[in-house]
Amino acid sequence: MSPALPKITVAPDSVAASDDTTPSKDVAGMGPLELAVYRDDWREAAQFRLRAAFVKAMNRRGAAPKRAGKARKKASEAPSDTFSQLSRHRFIEMLDDDEVETLPERPKPGPAYPVIAAKVAARLLLARLFDGRKDVLDRLKLAAPVVTIDVAERDLLQGVIGNWQDVLFPEGVRVMDTGNLGRREDFDMVCLTMTQPRKTKDTSEPEKEALSALCLGLPFIAISPDAESHLPAVVLKSDPIRLVLPSIDARIVALAIRVVTGKPCRELMEEDAARLLTATDLSIGIRFDRSPEECLAQLQRLVVLKRVPASVRDISLDDLHGMSEAVSWAKSVITDLKMWKAGMPWSAIDAGACLEGPPGVGKTTLPMAMQRSAAEQGIKLELASCSHSQFQGAGEGHLGHFLREMTNFFAAARAKPRPILVFIDECDSFADRSKLRHSHSDYVTACVNGLISELDGISSGREGATSSREGLILLGASNDLSRCDPAILRSGRLNRIIRIGLPDLNDLEKMYRFRLGVRLVDEDLREICMLSLGSTGADVERIVKDALRIARHASRDLMLPDLRAVVSPEEDRDFDTQRRVAIHEAGHILMDVLNFGAPEGVFANIAAVGQRGGATVRTKPPPFAGTYSDYRLRLETLIAGRTAESLLLSEHSHGSGGRRGSDIQLLTTTASAMVGSLGLAGPVPLLFFGSLDDTEELMSYPEVRRAAHEELQKAAESCLAKLTAHRPVLEEIVKILLQARHIDGLAVADLLARLRIPS
Repeated sequence: MSPALPKITVAPDSVAASDDTTPSKDVAGMGPLELAVYRDDWREAAQFRLRAAFVKAMNRRGAAPKRAGKARKKASEAPSDTFSQLSRHRFIEMLDDDEVETLPERPKPGPAYPVIAAKVAARLLLARLFDGRKDVLDRLKLAAPVVTIDVAERDLLQGVIGNWQDVLFPEGVRVMDTGNLGRREDFDMVCLTMTQPRKTKDTSEPEKEALSALCLGLPFIAISPDAESHLPAVVLKSDPIRLVLPSIDARIVALAIRVVTGKPCRELMEEDAARLLTATDLSIGIRFDRSPEECLAQLQRLVVLKRVPASVRDISLDDLHGMSEAVSWAKSVITDLKMWKAGMPWSAIDAGACLEGPPGVGKTTLPMAMQRSAAEQGIKLELASCSHSQFQGAGEGHLGHFLREMTNFFAAARAKPRPILVFIDECDSFADRSKLRHSHSDYVTACVNGLISELDGISSGREGATSSREGLILLGASNDLSRCDPAILRSGRLNRIIRIGLPDLNDLEKMYRFRLGVRLVDEDLREICMLSLGSTGADVERIVKDALRIARHASRDLMLPDLRAVVSPEEDRDFDTQRRVAIHEAGHILMDVLNFGAPEGVFANIAAVGQRGGATVRTKPPPFAGTYSDYRLRLETLIAGRTAESLLLSEHSHGSGGRRGSDIQLLTTTASAMVGSLGLAGPVPLLFFGSLDDTEELMSYPEVRRAAHEELQKAAESCLAKLTAHRPVLEEIVKILLQARHIDGLAVADLLARLRIPS
């Protein structure tokens, strides 16, 4: 439970005072500095509210009678009293009862501007910091330490810079700025404030100024967002005492409301909500003319806006789901960036990777999420993005224009403050030079060579120290890396390959929850997720947007049926088409359960999402030793949809092929790898024809084509035999899919058991 807030009453000789009789360090958990700041800000805010009440009362008197029955006075007859001329009696006549409660015995003119919540928060947090480090404050008063204060949130930074003297030294102190040094005897301490990162060039003057200030032997305070990246190196070498300003929490919010409004905050925000607020948010939500309840409502509104991102630029790494390996790599890099700032060599950082996965899984979102997460940890990570199409679109697209645009991009990237993330999209557009056979192969080869030259330029620092790899992270993305030139992916460039697949049920639910924010928090989304299996993060975002549009057009809040209407809309496919899709997916899930077991991890649906008419997904891969038998079962499962159509409808449709990622494309890739790369089948299994994922190269050999087709024919025959033996179960699965539109492996296993057919 959060500590109670101190009770404030009006004393006759001041605007406000505390009625607590316990020692100050025990009052609501406040230390002496925080309590003193709280009282000072309360007094100032109360004086402003008094002034505002006076102005309001004067306006009332000049515009309308105070009591019913009195004649209305003209504006020209309004009283000419000024604030300082009014007696307490006249004040009481003019104010409402609730305003009289805060009236001191001897009213004095108050400030003309209100106390801002951001300033209150900054002062309280700074006081709380030094209450917890009384040893540091004592050393500042008695010795000459070097103290750095990190204020990561820039909204709070200005408040700390403008108020640290009044908070820490209310009795007054003479402060020298490092940029304007004077005689030592004329000052009590030195202050350095830096709001921008340390520049990589022309650092000699700031370093010289800071060193001269350190040599004076005076207490030295340096305030910045992050000492490692902002302060001169000599300050970091002087063995400073490192302090970090605490974050805004629920108690600070309540105290700011109490100070600004003058009324107690009866309830506290949830801590996780309060942590999302910035100092600017506090100033927007907390105003003197609002009640505490109204202030809290406004702050909660701002929290909701933060929890529902306006765009992918508002997403951090913790908000990305279905790409755990990529997120782990990104978080590891951010952790290493902190250690690099503390002195770890850059060579220890895994600063090159390439993402591979189908469109919509979040490859282009990761760099922006990485940048935001780094900022949340006080690291300013610059982002520079490029692509093959961007370079080709420069000028008229001639080779010279392409190479010039690419050179200019990397030159600009090297000139940015470090660290910087260089993101290269469409890496597969820089095609494998060894496979080029067309007439414009020279153009493509020159483009690939140009990119490799730029990547090596970053890595080797060919233009001097400022161009080295130090502080530069390389991240690529591709839908199909088998088409990318392997030299781009070698060590020292984009060496780590991270493959991103389709999200499973748990990931889908997290994606929906994140995009829904506070909506539908008590609703079960399992059915929605099951119907969405096979969808990407981009699909989920589109589904939520479409559902919100339905609710918006109906002038109401979002409801679960709105999501269901988007994921599984009213069928516009005729019954024969629906039945064919159901048969196709029934074949896949039945064969999956028969071949691999573990029915709790496999699901099928016939929801039409994008170009996909249905999907069967296994969320956790079964044990796979890589034997011929394992691959044979995989072929049977992949070909089962097509085979089921042939069994129940006499002939199959084109639904198994026609695009990358289709059943036939996966069958071809798997079978060609078995006979031409993995040494598992075919007339010459000991020969290696190419990489297992280089299907185009493998299929260029006639013997591989023939052997792969023979394996697929064998798989089709054995699959047909299994489905024929389990036809009653297959037909029952089709009925369930047509009725419920989804089924899981546990239901399939139950059907196998009930119909006394061994699974």
